[in-house]
Amino acid sequence: MRYSVRNSSFLLLLLVGGQHVSSSFHVTLTKDSFSTVSGISTTKRSRRNSLNLDSAKNGKENTFRTTLQTSTALKVSPGGAMVDGGSDGIMKASIIVGVLTATMGYLYGKVLSFCLKTVWHTFPRMLQGDSFNPTYFITGICTLGGLLMGVLSSALSSSTFTVADFVSIFSSSGDKSLPSIRVYLLPLLLLSLVTSTFGFSVGPEAPMVCAGALIGASAARYFYRNDDASTRIDNEETLAYAGASGALTAFMGIPVAGSIFALELTSSHAGMNEAGGKKALSSTIISSIAALVVLQAVLDPFSAVGGHFSYGLCGALAGRTMIATAIACGAGGGLLGTVFHKLVAVIKNISWTASIYPKKASTNANKNHSWQRPVVVKTLIGLLVGLLSSNYPQTLFWGEGSLQTVISGQRTPFIDTKHGLSQMLTSVARVNPNLPFESAGAAAQVGIAKLVAIALACAGKFPGGE
Repeated sequence: MRYSVRNSSFLLLLLVGGQHVSSSFHVTLTKDSFSTVSGISTTKRSRRNSLNLDSAKNGKENTFRTTLQTSTALKVSPGGAMVDGGSDGIMKASIIVGVLTATMGYLYGKVLSFCLKTVWHTFPRMLQGDSFNPTYFITGICTLGGLLMGVLSSALSSSTFTVADFVSIFSSSGDKSLPSIRVYLLPLLLLSLVTSTFGFSVGPEAPMVCAGALIGASAARYFYRNDDASTRIDNEETLAYAGASGALTAFMGIPVAGSIFALELTSSHAGMNEAGGKKALSSTIISSIAALVVLQAVLDPFSAVGGHFSYGLCGALAGRTMIATAIACGAGGGLLGTVFHKLVAVIKNISWTASIYPKKASTNANKNHSWQRPVVVKTLIGLLVGLLSSNYPQTLFWGEGSLQTVISGQRTPFIDTKHGLSQMLTSVARVNPNLPFESAGAAAQVGIAKLVAIALACAGKFPGGE
């Protein structure tokens, strides 16, 4: 589908219209004022205090209001941004972060697509023959992926950054500083790339959030390096959220959902993180729109707008049916989520805490061979996922392919989805992924297999998912 003028105009309107999210686009931030925000802020606070005292003493409310409006005191708008040059600066910085994260997400997606095609399409064609066995191939590929992850995670243990770290930092009340991009970004992307390439059922969305946050935080440290520590940390938090939003938008093509998800991720309850929502909402939206504009207008101008899925084959539900389905799915989803968390906890307990040495062995033996456990655990999980996936190929990769078949009412064959496998690799499947489910039992088999595959990947500490 060609990128139409109508879509381009709509995105441009969003970008320009985004200025009205807050009343922040009024004063241009000059280069001099950009580097002296901290000194100005102190003067503004003292002037504001003196104005309050004068007003209280003289009782001249109108004079006080006029004087306050003409002062340079920074004011906070409902969108969370300041109404002075500081807001203008943070919005411009958010646009830059959106462009950077869009480029990063686009390049990552291209590399991931190449790796997936090579491993799951090129290699099978090269090995095709009378002796080719899809069970051995799928099991071997997943086991190799587990072994690689074990070796890499052991070697990079001091430089890994996960979504759990991101959530922990921004859900706490202390210092919001993220680690260095130079140390953590490449290991994060590499581990995510290996996890996704070798078919483990946790997608790149969470690593994209972390990578975007690292880029946003690093941009803040560069742009606001001359500010006081408090201002720099606040801006670092804001641009980290903007970076997470921009990267997720670039990878999934969903600007509004990407913005809200980045702020919801660090909240311990339903809804956005309170501090992040007040300060970073405008920045996340602007960053997402900038990322989408760059992606759709520059990097990938001929792709369809609307994310990963095609909804053309969806049916419609009547009102009562929809409500009943929603209630049943909500209750079932809650139960399924509880079972999933329990299953992950059990597998984690067995994999990472059970002793692998005799009781008489010294504690030094555990320390000297600490690298062995990740390698053994991840390799075994790769083997189990491979055996499971050779019987149920629908469990490979993250959920885009499976969800597309659900959206289309099983009318989209798995082979035609983004991560579809050839007939050669699905010939021994217990449930044919390219045909509608023959029965409820067949659907249940695939669902259980997928749940176990995801639980194994999560318990094995493979980075990814949401």
